[in-house]
Amino acid sequence: MRRWMWLIAAFIIAIIFIGYGYTKHIETAQYYRSSFRQGEKAIKSAKYAAAENHFRNAQKKKANNDISSVYVKQIQKYRSGLTAVEKENYEQARKIFNEVANSEKGSPILVRRASAKETELEEVTRELVIFQKSYKRARVLSSNYEYTASNMKLAIILGYGNIKKPYYRSLYKKALKLEAYNNRVLAGLGYRTNSASSSSSYAKPILPTEGPPVVGQGPDEQDNAKPITKDQIKKARRDIASQGIDASAFKDQDVKEVIQRARNKQMTVKEVAREFR
Repeated sequence: MRRWMWLIAAFIIAIIFIGYGYTKHIETAQYYRSSFRQGEKAIKSAKYAAAENHFRNAQKKKANNDISSVYVKQIQKYRSGLTAVEKENYEQARKIFNEVANSEKGSPILVRRASAKETELEEVTRELVIFQKSYKRARVLSSNYEYTASNMKLAIILGYGNIKKPYYRSLYKKALKLEAYNNRVLAGLGYRTNSASSSSSYAKPILPTEGPPVVGQGPDEQDNAKPITKDQIKKARRDIASQGIDASAFKDQDVKEVIQRARNKQMTVKEVAREFR
């Protein structure tokens, strides 16, 4: 009799343990599926740190599960690509996104996003090479007093439709600063200027009134309208050179503009030339 009782007790205990193990298995599976779904939602919302944590939790419940491990590695790689973009290491970022886009069994959302990022960065790296050359040339032109030509080079940068994207932020600021400097000098020489980011950076001279003097016009106004002779240009070049400025960098038209500015402001050519130092 006692033997039967022990057998029954052992059977009941076995059933309890089996039931507990099955319940534990169900709970583990439910936790895994819940963590995985939360990770996918986090990816969709671009909350990548949270997504990585959710898939790590899923890993804990199924240590040998390849899919959750792939997702963790894919997210880590994608985040490192975003960090490279923030540091303006665009070529490195492009390579990283290429790896993410070619991940097998990974998140389809990250594959699509990484592919789009890679394509975008290809254009960015290509355009930056062009823009850097244009900016370098614009600086040289500006230092040689060719301000309008410098602005025309800057227009390649400032007129680009996507120039305000974060990728171009530092170059955009430098180009705006140089254009503002060029425009200040041109305005001082009597030119109307516009920003290339709005319309055109071509400078238009404010010409003196043409035709015969108007009745009642004073002697100063009449003098301003007189044509500039070759002798006046030669003398102006000497005056410009006397201020420590390379007068050979000035074309005849540039010298004429300096003379006209001096007339308009009732200043000497030397005084105007000092503004170029």
